[in-house]
Amino acid sequence: MAYEIKEEEPAGIKKAGFMTRAITSTVFALVCLISVCIDLRYYVLPLLCAVVAGVGVFEFMQLTKDRLSVWLSAVLGCLYLVVPLGCFIVLRAWGLLPALTLLLSVWGADTAAYIFGSLFGRHKLAPKLSPKKSWEGAIAGVVFSVVAWMVVPLIVNAISAKASGGLATYGVFGAICGVLAAAAGLAGDLFESHLKRRAGVKDSGTILPGHGGILDRFDSLLAAAPVILIVFIVVSVVFWAVS
Repeated sequence: MAYEIKEEEPAGIKKAGFMTRAITSTVFALVCLISVCIDLRYYVLPLLCAVVAGVGVFEFMQLTKDRLSVWLSAVLGCLYLVVPLGCFIVLRAWGLLPALTLLLSVWGADTAAYIFGSLFGRHKLAPKLSPKKSWEGAIAGVVFSVVAWMVVPLIVNAISAKASGGLATYGVFGAICGVLAAAAGLAGDLFESHLKRRAGVKDSGTILPGHGGILDRFDSLLAAAPVILIVFIVVSVVFWAVS
């Protein structure tokens, strides 16, 4: 059956598993943040994205090998990984703020959705795809993402001694980006859950100890990066047209 897969019951966090996940999460986050923030971004970030794309395409092919030919799976995997990661690189070339804020908003939304959904989740969002996700958690993720898009630019600008202009500067635009990033990230997460369900596996890979694979770590970013890049392009074109 396509959706028959054993789900782990949330009976608490195993200490060993939690410590492994915490350590790998910290290292993983530091590598990503350094790659985004470092001045040598035109070399470091593309290299990181190339590694992620390579592993991600392999995981994608493993998830679709029983339903697609090897060549079609490889082509679709490249489109699924390379194009969104390319959008993220372009967003970083646009400036530090867009890429950094997107990264933090996607991670934060995922964490907020998990914590809030675990504590207060009552209404299932997509029980066949991801039984643990709830509407309450999804709303919490959207709220965190909106807050991140309004607050992170203020903090970064304050640290870099630039004029922030106050919350009003990022209010409407930040809210739009926050909602779109969270919604796209959730859609990306559910799509990757769909792939795993169809393949009958719980994790997309084992390269990250304590995590579900590269696709599990990047599924939200893969969907959110193109959306946010399009928003920035549209806003830039509009400003250019009216100026």
